[in-house]
Amino acid sequence: VEGLSDDQLEMKYRDGGWTIRQIVHHTFDSHVNSYIRFKLAVTEDNPTIRPYNETPWAELEEAKHGSIDLSLPLITAMHKRWTVFLRNMKDEEWERTLFHPEHNKEFSLNVFCGMYAWHCEHHLAHVRNAKANMIK
Repeated sequence: VEGLSDDQLEMKYRDGGWTIRQIVHHTFDSHVNSYIRFKLAVTEDNPTIRPYNETPWAELEEAKHGSIDLSLPLITAMHKRWTVFLRNMKDEEWERTLFHPEHNKEFSLNVFCGMYAWHCEHHLAHVRNAKANMIK
């Protein structure tokens, strides 16, 4: 997103999809929730996580129209903090689980980490598609 103008941040990856701006803000929302979920799973026995409806979050004023400078430094700080946490996890902690009620399924942190890695790549592809297609 570096160097994109405000107009370019309004580009969408597909008709009806989120804007690049919304994707940036969603990334912070999603990763802060995931960080908390990891901490819950390490400190509690198979906690049931609280899902959130990401679509209305992306429609809130700060996500729809707020400067990406509100989220970019937070994403960077969140990833630094999360990285320290992950690097200090013991091998057996990666096998700890959490229950995700939307999926009605238990996930190990090892699998959950892979899901978030995919999530990052998924939204990065959205940004790349928006930049390539310039759909507004």
